[in-house]
Amino acid sequence: MGAALLSLACASGAIAACGKSTQAHGPVTLVPSASAQGQSWKWSPACPFAPETDGGCAPSGPVLGAGQLAGNEWNLGKGSSSSQSVNMTVSQAGALQIGADLAGAPPCTASTCLTRQGNTWVRGFPSVLYGVDQCHADTSPTPSPELQLPARVDSIPRDLIGRATYNAHGETVSYDVAYDLWLSPSATETPCQGDGTVEVMIWTDYDAQALLPEALKAGTTTIPYAVDGAFHPGEQALSVYANNIYGNGHTVPWGGTVWLVLNEPNVVKQGTVTVDISSALADVGGLLQRNYGWAPFESTYWLDTVAFGMEYGPADAKPYSNGPATFSLDLSSYCLQAASTVASTGCR
Repeated sequence: MGAALLSLACASGAIAACGKSTQAHGPVTLVPSASAQGQSWKWSPACPFAPETDGGCAPSGPVLGAGQLAGNEWNLGKGSSSSQSVNMTVSQAGALQIGADLAGAPPCTASTCLTRQGNTWVRGFPSVLYGVDQCHADTSPTPSPELQLPARVDSIPRDLIGRATYNAHGETVSYDVAYDLWLSPSATETPCQGDGTVEVMIWTDYDAQALLPEALKAGTTTIPYAVDGAFHPGEQALSVYANNIYGNGHTVPWGGTVWLVLNEPNVVKQGTVTVDISSALADVGGLLQRNYGWAPFESTYWLDTVAFGMEYGPADAKPYSNGPATFSLDLSSYCLQAASTVASTGCR
């Protein structure tokens, strides 16, 4: 596709560019949560989008303040045991623990699957979600007044920052730890994946077999970030990949994806990672305009969702493998703040 991506300047309409409001915004703390200490939930192939209950599946994932726990086992088949599950527990300190020990993790191929024949090693993305759960707006939490979503990209206060403290463990698994942003080409308050939907993933950790194929690589980019308080300008520190995106605003029927992936020397297996989400959106917009002829991203797209969690799949990373998957993610903090900076965010 293209050569290296460059951050856009004020004159080219960059999302994080001049003229944005600098009004102070407080942090939106999603983890730790004091409202669910000691509680646990299980997601299974029978209940992929809401936790199991004694009578079946809950109507939605649990809401914890302004956030929501999303098991999101969208591509997990039934496997060898109906009792297998992905578990999410809030500790007494309010931290979130995510994990599973799946003897078999085949893909979902039934007629009711979200995307049959998805051709990916990913089986699910258990995460903490902020904003609107795609196709499930009626069960999504009320957003904080500090960061209202959905919001047109050019109306988001400049310098939207994400901060997460985590410890990832992958034994028999392919995995990545990532922010997951969903954007729609309309102002609808009930977004659902369709032609033109854009998913933006920012990977901060992953194992080697999870890495995307070189054929999807679109270049490199510069996104400011910090690790354990140490600032990094991020100069060409991330590789960019794109898939299922076509010309003039079109994607496959369930949307297209752009990945911003920390290059291997920069991955963070554990620690506190702070990322400039506004810079990420600016560079994605530039890619779509230059490489695919899309309209200006900042004035034609709305940010619906910002989630943070862990994608997982079988250790051999084969799309149709039935192999096991054992993993855990300890998430002790997750916070968003607009009108901030990577170096001075109020998130804790």
